[in-house]
Amino acid sequence: MSVFKKIFSGDLFQKGLVLNNIPFLSYITFLMLIYVAYGYHVDSTVLSISKANKKGEKLYSELQSALELYDKESLQSKVVEETSKWGLYESIDPPIIINSKQVNEE
Repeated sequence: MSVFKKIFSGDLFQKGLVLNNIPFLSYITFLMLIYVAYGYHVDSTVLSISKANKKGEKLYSELQSALELYDKESLQSKVVEETSKWGLYESIDPPIIINSKQVNEE
C-alpha cells in the first residue's frame, strides 16, 4: 500500500504511528510556533529601525537648515548691520600698543 493510501484511508491512525509520536509532533509544532513568532519579531524590529532612520534623516535635515540660517546670520556684514542700532561700529583703525614705563623697566 502506498503512503497516500495509508494516510487517506486512516490506517495510519489505526496502527498507532501518530499516537506513538505525539511528543515529537508536539515538539515540531512548538518549533513552528517559535518560527512564526520570530518572523513577527523581525518584522517589528525592521519597522522600528526604519522609523528611527526616517526620524534621523528628518533631524539631520533640520540641523542643516539651522546651520545654514546660523551661517547667514553670523556674517560680518550682518552683525555690523544689527549692532549699528545700538551705536556700535566696526573699528577701521588697527589696535595700538600702549607702552608703560613700569612694564618696560621690569
